[in-house]
Amino acid sequence: MAIVGAGLRREMRRPAAIFTIGLGTAITTIYSIILVLFAPFLLQGQALDLTFFFTPASFAAVPFFVTLLAAVVGAGLIADDLDTMALTLYLSRPVSPGDYLTAQAVILASLTALMTMLPLVLTPLLVALLRPYLWEVSLEAAAIGILFGILLTVFFTSVSLFLSSLTRRRAYAAAALFAIIFGLVGTETVLSSSGAVSDPSVLYLSPWEDYLAVARAAFGVTGDPINWAVGLTILLAATVLAALATWLRMRAMEVVSG
Repeated sequence: MAIVGAGLRREMRRPAAIFTIGLGTAITTIYSIILVLFAPFLLQGQALDLTFFFTPASFAAVPFFVTLLAAVVGAGLIADDLDTMALTLYLSRPVSPGDYLTAQAVILASLTALMTMLPLVLTPLLVALLRPYLWEVSLEAAAIGILFGILLTVFFTSVSLFLSSLTRRRAYAAAALFAIIFGLVGTETVLSSSGAVSDPSVLYLSPWEDYLAVARAAFGVTGDPINWAVGLTILLAATVLAALATWLRMRAMEVVSG
């Protein structure tokens, strides 16, 4: 709790973190509000059923701002402690590597969840307030939104902490996170749009496309070119492997420092 409290206070005083959280949350939330208020004009022909909520869940600004937040905050959580030797102090006390990683994950996940969950929960609540006869669908959409917020949060938290554990420079970890996420997204986009590869399985390269496949299945949107179960497996596997690799690295540091 001491690590979590100190970390949250430190990050909430950093202008870069405040700007990223404020702007990212504001843009995604305002987009959801506008979408609900002007749905008959912006989404003509779209039924106000569960499929309606896929649109705010697939807002393209979400992966950018979540990646930016993970780079601004998550990239330095372990790297800064490595650089200042604070990690040695933490692990020399009765603090296990699991305790330390859990605390750092809570710091990043608490901030990331604001951006990933708020729009996905706010949109169904607005629909329920404006159209009370849709409260059952809105409640279901809100529950799905919470699950997807958790999915994005744990994925980006795990990957960013793993990269942060590999270097003493937060800038290197942040650059690596952007390179991996948008490198995979860009590669998938180029290959699929250029027609160089006709196999739709190339979409699995992109974490965002994997997420969209799962979201389409959850919100009942048809016509997905890839299998949602495979996409979900890829996201969960990457999350677990990154978390396990980070924990093993912390364990190795504990042996060295002990």
